[in-house]
Amino acid sequence: MKSLLLSFFIFLQLLSLGQTPKDHQENVSSIIQDINHLDQLGSVMYFAAHPDDENQRVIAYFARSRGYETAYTALTRGDGGQNLIGTEIREELGMLRSQELIEARKVDGGNQLFSRANDFGYSKNPEETLSVWDKDQVLADAVWNIRKFRPDIIITRFSPNRGGRTHGHHTTSAIIAAEAFKIAGDSTVYPEQLKYVDPWQPKRIMWNTNSWFFRGKGESFDASKFVSLETGTYIPVLGKSVGEIAMAARSKHRCQGFGAALQRGENLEYFELLDGTSMSEDPMEDIDTSWARVENSSKVAELIKKLQSTFNASKAADAIPQLIAIKKELSKLNQKDYWVIKKSNIIDDLILRCSGLFLEVLSDDALIAQGDSLKVTLNSIYRAGQNISLANIQVGNLVEKEMSTKLEINKINKQSLTVKVPNDFPISQPYWLVEKPTKGMYIVNDQKLRGTPENSPSLPVIVSLNINGVNISKTLNIWQKKVNPARGEVYIPLAIVPPVSIEIDQSVMIFSDNTSKKVNAVITSNTKNIKGTLSFTTPKGWNVQPASSDFNLQNKGDKLEVLVSITPSKKDSEGTFKAIANIDNNTYDLGLNTIDYEHIFRQYIFKPAEAKVIKLDIQRGDVDVVGYLMGAGDVVPQSLEAAGYTVEIINPENVKLEEIKKFDAIVIGIRAYNVLENMRYIQPVLMDYVQQGGNVIVQYNTSFRLKVDQVGPYEGFKLSRDRITVEESPVEILAKGNPIMSYPNKITKKDFDGWVQERGLYYPNEWGTQYTPILRMKDPNQDPVDGALLVADYGQGAFIYSGISWFRELPAGVSGAFRIFANMLNYKPENKQ
Repeated sequence: MKSLLLSFFIFLQLLSLGQTPKDHQENVSSIIQDINHLDQLGSVMYFAAHPDDENQRVIAYFARSRGYETAYTALTRGDGGQNLIGTEIREELGMLRSQELIEARKVDGGNQLFSRANDFGYSKNPEETLSVWDKDQVLADAVWNIRKFRPDIIITRFSPNRGGRTHGHHTTSAIIAAEAFKIAGDSTVYPEQLKYVDPWQPKRIMWNTNSWFFRGKGESFDASKFVSLETGTYIPVLGKSVGEIAMAARSKHRCQGFGAALQRGENLEYFELLDGTSMSEDPMEDIDTSWARVENSSKVAELIKKLQSTFNASKAADAIPQLIAIKKELSKLNQKDYWVIKKSNIIDDLILRCSGLFLEVLSDDALIAQGDSLKVTLNSIYRAGQNISLANIQVGNLVEKEMSTKLEINKINKQSLTVKVPNDFPISQPYWLVEKPTKGMYIVNDQKLRGTPENSPSLPVIVSLNINGVNISKTLNIWQKKVNPARGEVYIPLAIVPPVSIEIDQSVMIFSDNTSKKVNAVITSNTKNIKGTLSFTTPKGWNVQPASSDFNLQNKGDKLEVLVSITPSKKDSEGTFKAIANIDNNTYDLGLNTIDYEHIFRQYIFKPAEAKVIKLDIQRGDVDVVGYLMGAGDVVPQSLEAAGYTVEIINPENVKLEEIKKFDAIVIGIRAYNVLENMRYIQPVLMDYVQQGGNVIVQYNTSFRLKVDQVGPYEGFKLSRDRITVEESPVEILAKGNPIMSYPNKITKKDFDGWVQERGLYYPNEWGTQYTPILRMKDPNQDPVDGALLVADYGQGAFIYSGISWFRELPAGVSGAFRIFANMLNYKPENKQ
């Protein structure tokens, strides 16, 4: 039982800790609100599939307005989505979107949870989704989250009974939630979890619906059939309404383009009971959310009521004796009780906040190598009249410093420790990426980590304090703090890294003949005085020179570039070129990828130092120089360069016909017509370029927020939500005689093998007779669609529109995708052949 309690306590800390520091200028309004909510013992769990699926209005209402513990379980991290602010896709995008969720929860007051499900891309129905996900594992994670968080009610964003009308992941999230609701209280189900948690049965589960879900043909929304709830309440102590808080939270989803105007005024949310006890007016009705649900807690409830009535916002420190009295009374209750643990943590936090206590742990470096020593400094200061002493500082289980240091009011106290990081200490890889994932699932072997939003600090610093004779601990991360001239203070989380990291400057290399190509391998020292050998491997039949190179790096941050020549095999083949460092009989083969945006804290992902090499029968034809107009962000230009093209990025602020005439073809990046504000001015120039003999290839866009009235040179062109989600779906060549299928590469069905994630997305479903559809694609049990690739002659040139996901296929090194794209670049109208 002691072990169970400890694990549960650690979980509760992980929910509230994460990596990110709170605003050190503590707002007394949030202190008042937390005190007002000390007598609210209710909990709510919201369920959906992806980042941005959640209804922030409902989360903010229950968390901020009613004071309930509220959590959002997103089954995935959004790895398979698109990115409007950068080039990250797959795992990197999942990291970015996870952090955006964490930032959103800081605003709306919720907690963030996940499952092991991997977002493999759009799915048309739950059957397709569950053919990729391991349903038992996803269901186990949902049960685990329910048992850990112990929600009184569960709310789903989507209905479990509307499969095929929305994203398959959406419907599946509701199906999983409904099944988990039924079994979370059954001790015979997933009994291995009971080492850490107890079974838990929520009161009811419901669907949070609205008229948007009933916009289909022949459907209508009848509000009288649902329980309605006014969630647009104003919270005087915060000076904000729930709508304002919710939309500020939603705007954290920047990579999805969900910036939203703040909402004020009434807002009705609707709920349909799916299972559990009936309700007539409120999702939480008939649930006791008072201290009466905890045995022998009447004294605690009495003290809290007194604190609420006497708290003086201008003299917050005067409340500390009352908070300590509540803390002592809580210590007399059942220490295994969820609410006793939860409220005890909140009381401790309130004591620290009311004292005006500021704590931070800093390091000079953001990266520390395995085996190195690190100096960390704890800065402490309190600004209110209390008796506070530092008693102990512990850095992980590596070093500990005991003391009895009384803090002086409004004076910074600095305590420094030196920490030796063991050679075998785990690097700061996101826990769900430590093992190589499958297409549908991440592999997480540690039960306690499942569901948590992010890694706990690599080296947690536990600071023990004595406040008015009471011991309180606070767990902190280690940060590097910099001052940016434009942003001010910037906190960068500490990461544990290998002694060296290796980068290869190309992720894909295409060889169309037997000519060798050069690639740069860069080894970076993450420590001092490191030497060894950097060796290279290629697939069988390939050759690399030099096969190895010695390095001797004296200083942290030193780099060595090794120019390597790779000669392909004589026959068409593909494989992996790898770089491996050998240091004192230990091998290191990882590169360090950084994800760094202003709205999140810096993140790191370690990936193998390797590149895909392909010997491919690909002809580039007559095209040499390609212009590329970036849209939302992708790495297609780099992929085209890997195939031997010269690519120049076009400045969207200065697109002039005379300057773009030099390009053999122009490619428009993904969603450019959605995100480039001046696209309406660029479009006529591009059409003039086409009319005078140019070739423009437009990649996918959505019909939402188009910046132009008409994409392409002819009317009647309309985008839809048609997509082909199964990457193995059959492809029929409709226009077999079209040059796109024959020049300079003869395209066959083999060219559609080995594709990743999907065929394509947001295909046109209407177009004029001037357009020729080239391909027909068909998902299982779906009607065929012909809008994947359209070509139209216009004047002396050509306009090509393709919703095929080139932004995924080319960086992944899909051979057939390169051959087809080469043909698109070379296309010319018949009168120019």
